[in-house]
Amino acid sequence: MRHLEEIERDLKAAREELANVQGAPAEVYSRIVGYYRSVRNWNKGKREEYGERKLYNAETSLAGAVERFSEDGAVTTGADKVLLFVRPACPACPAAKTAAAKLDFPIETVNADTDEGLAKAARYNVMSTPTAILLSKDGREIGRARDGESIAAFSMFAAKAA
Repeated sequence: MRHLEEIERDLKAAREELANVQGAPAEVYSRIVGYYRSVRNWNKGKREEYGERKLYNAETSLAGAVERFSEDGAVTTGADKVLLFVRPACPACPAAKTAAAKLDFPIETVNADTDEGLAKAARYNVMSTPTAILLSKDGREIGRARDGESIAAFSMFAAKAA
């Protein structure tokens, strides 16, 4: 029969061994300029861009949002508001503001030139203006648009929810 101290010593050794377990390195391939290539062989700039990519997720995409149904069978987007990031000197921002004003969602306009706006842009990974982010009721990003025409397309999701 084993004693408690012996069992505890074996468990401690197993935990230490488990903490140092490493798997084999995986080769990751991704599409770049029309063909697939090992990410390991990409230049520094492309590897940086790869790290910023978002994977497509049907649950959080605009298409996935349209296909959600409420308990009574009505289609719902779960959308709550639009964050619109703009700058005063941005030539495309007036068209984006006009398109956003026609939406059935509350619009929160964020001036990316202010310290507060810049911090919010960094939090949402906004790299250019205009950028509109459609947020769900729980604050998740449902969709993103970068011009007036794409922002206007958010309206079809509001219409589907009615």
